[in-house]
Amino acid sequence: MQNTFLGVLIAICGNSLIGSSFAVMKVAHMRNVEGGSYLKIPMWWAGTALMIAGELGNLVAYSLAKPSLISPLGAVSVVINVPVAWLLLGEKASLRNMIGCAMCVLGGYGIVGVVASNASERDAITVAEFQNMACRPSFMIFLAISSFESLDLILSGRRTVMSYITVCSLLGGVTVLSIKASTSFLILTLQGRNQMSSPLPYALLPVLVVTLLLQVQYLNKAIAEFGTSEVVPTYYVIFTSWAVLGSAILYGDLNETTTQHLIVFIISFLATSAGVYLVAYPSESSKSEGIQRAAAAEEGAEDLLLLDDDLESLL
Repeated sequence: MQNTFLGVLIAICGNSLIGSSFAVMKVAHMRNVEGGSYLKIPMWWAGTALMIAGELGNLVAYSLAKPSLISPLGAVSVVINVPVAWLLLGEKASLRNMIGCAMCVLGGYGIVGVVASNASERDAITVAEFQNMACRPSFMIFLAISSFESLDLILSGRRTVMSYITVCSLLGGVTVLSIKASTSFLILTLQGRNQMSSPLPYALLPVLVVTLLLQVQYLNKAIAEFGTSEVVPTYYVIFTSWAVLGSAILYGDLNETTTQHLIVFIISFLATSAGVYLVAYPSESSKSEGIQRAAAAEEGAEDLLLLDDDLESLL
């Protein structure tokens, strides 16, 4: 139980860094007025460094606690994004934001309570145990859906917030499960039970690298084209749902959950998802302000074109 709460604490810290990274990266994209590569913007690298540090924290947390417990704590990134967005982007927190934050906290508390009290902590799994679990038909179906649907969306070239976030979420579910297995193999090896004689740990490394790189790429596309108000709630709900489902299928995190606890878990997750929506989705007033700014920018562009025509006629 001590490892579980340590994992929760590390996940909270890691997701706080991730929540801050969203606002920092948005500032970088807003400053990229010329449309050049964001790789040349120092602010983007600062946001990326925060996200990497946060994900490393989550990596450690996944090694200490169940993925179905750590994944929903991503709501912390949404809550922390409120004050950070106010400081960096000038976005004021409304009553709606405050209610959303409270729902995230209460929902997260319910999730932690259910999963933490569900059963005793699972020992680190061996390569042989992982192979047996991964070869089950239910997980093979999960893996096939994650792989082929992601590949289809990538090759289709669709430029919608749902397509971008679906790629991130499906691949993210695979990443989470791979991280849990890899850290288990490493822990057992350090304890004297060598797991590195099998090719499986090495086969997971390219899976981790590819899925992580694609997640960063498509998450940046989503933030650049749609902004955090649409990206954050969509990403949280789809990624968390897929990660919890995958962990339940592969590792059996919810196998010993009673019906009462399962109901509390679902209600807590729905409350957290609703809280994420309230925090991240823009109000009608902010939507109208955005429309007015876009209209003003369009009118300014038309004025410049008319001015160019007038100059050409004079010449």
